[in-house]
Amino acid sequence: MGEYGIVSDVPVLIPAYKPGAALVALVSELLQRGVEAIIVVNDGSGPEFDGCFHAIAGRSGVHVLHHAVNLGKGAALKTGMNHALVHFPKCLGVVTADADGQHCSGDILSVAAGLRENAGALIIGVRTFDRAVPWKSRVGNNVTRALMRLMVGQNLSDTQTGLRGVPSSLIPHLLRVPTSGYEFELDMLMACKHQGCPVVEVPIRTIYVNDNRGSHFHPISDSMRIYFLLLRFSVLSLLTAVLDNVVFAFLYAATASIGESQITGRLVAMIFNYLGARSVVFQSQQKHAIVFPKYVSLVVCNGLVSYILIQFLHFRMGVSTVPAKLIAEGLLFIANFAIQRDFVFTRTKREPAKQATDWDRYYTSVPFTAKLTRRYSTAVLLDAMRRYVCRAPSVVEIGGANSCFMDAILSRIRPRSYDVIDTNRYGLSLLEKRAWQQVRLHEQSVLHLAMDLEADLVFSVGLVEHFDPAETRRAVLAHFDILRSGGVAIITFPTPTLLYRAARAAIGAVRMWKFPDERPLMPSEVLAAVAERGEILEQKTLWPLILTQHIIVARKGLA
Repeated sequence: MGEYGIVSDVPVLIPAYKPGAALVALVSELLQRGVEAIIVVNDGSGPEFDGCFHAIAGRSGVHVLHHAVNLGKGAALKTGMNHALVHFPKCLGVVTADADGQHCSGDILSVAAGLRENAGALIIGVRTFDRAVPWKSRVGNNVTRALMRLMVGQNLSDTQTGLRGVPSSLIPHLLRVPTSGYEFELDMLMACKHQGCPVVEVPIRTIYVNDNRGSHFHPISDSMRIYFLLLRFSVLSLLTAVLDNVVFAFLYAATASIGESQITGRLVAMIFNYLGARSVVFQSQQKHAIVFPKYVSLVVCNGLVSYILIQFLHFRMGVSTVPAKLIAEGLLFIANFAIQRDFVFTRTKREPAKQATDWDRYYTSVPFTAKLTRRYSTAVLLDAMRRYVCRAPSVVEIGGANSCFMDAILSRIRPRSYDVIDTNRYGLSLLEKRAWQQVRLHEQSVLHLAMDLEADLVFSVGLVEHFDPAETRRAVLAHFDILRSGGVAIITFPTPTLLYRAARAAIGAVRMWKFPDERPLMPSEVLAAVAERGEILEQKTLWPLILTQHIIVARKGLA
């Protein structure tokens, strides 16, 4: 094996600035306990500390990196994380530990175990802050906990712990965070909030060597830098409010129109606030197409409520217009801030990869909105069938348990046979009660079809988006496997337009989204699979559906 041939699923990362014998002892103990990869970053400690780093540099599995000058703990952590992703690309993440003896090897291994058991989560080692803990650490942690809970919505027991299991999925975002000192560790917690990364707490021992004199954390200067990060929220909101009210006051003096002044002021402030909140405050890496629709929805709703309050205060309470606006905006400030924090710039937490849609529950209580959209979808399907399919065709519906299209197709297209394929037994049982003579039911997966059929028409609605990319391709090709030569396939699926994203975000916000495994597809993904077996006859986006769908009609090539 080469220098980096040792494989480790969770390397240990130790940033070190002017370390003592505790670093050598910790590295030795970790190696003895079977840790295969340790990354130590010398953060510009100076030549007088070279002996300490030389003592560990030659050991198998230990990688010592160097900064020419002291860049800060955050910079050292980012250097080590980048090194881990480059040289251990298959690692689950890294465990960060301090070099001053505060973290014992057993606790480091416990955090590593937590990272293995909670894929994609940030694991933090939580200490107990009793009176034995040095005052600067106890006070600093308590104040930061309170501010984090108030400003960021994170209720964590220990915000300043350096013992953390950082998942590899979060590291690319952290590498782009601009901070480089102790405040980077707080930014890491904020990144978890806004990237939808769960935080799992693991209890660890509370160890302070010589009343924590070995720590390079300065309670006043470093705490001020950390708390300033939290104040960015309020500063941007204040500047936005000032800009909004200045524009409003200027236009109202010129036009005497509350409505026009409110809209113009809010539009100018919206652009300023959106750019500042996305890049400076929340440091969001999400695409504008995902974030902006949610932000605009918030602004519109907030503006309407503000307008109603101003009208009430002005005409009913006799308050002058500009003071009325200041009162209304002040009342809405906390609500507006909380929604931005928890909804607009926070990535929705992904459901566990293995969680699938509960179709039994869905079939039991179909939302009324679905009943409305199905009428339009049915009309589109019937139109395509009349134009491209022969008379009295043999029809196969894949994923058609409790089909909402079957009755209309049987009565208007009049197929000679109608086969329904699905894995959901409950949904198929509901179809049995609708007793059409030519209907046959098959409890099979589209990914593992074992059927001897040659249909004239095979179609699916809302099926292929419930798989990963490889399985989606297999599901699309399965349509053609049971088509005769020259037969027609019709496939519809959700596509991620701005309208779809905004509608789905709104539904998710009120906890009514029922399809955790739905993956909206770009048309190009499905078209590429269709092109392997057929000729595209027609495709279009169905815009009248708020959760926009795309439909593809294709003819199977002649054998």
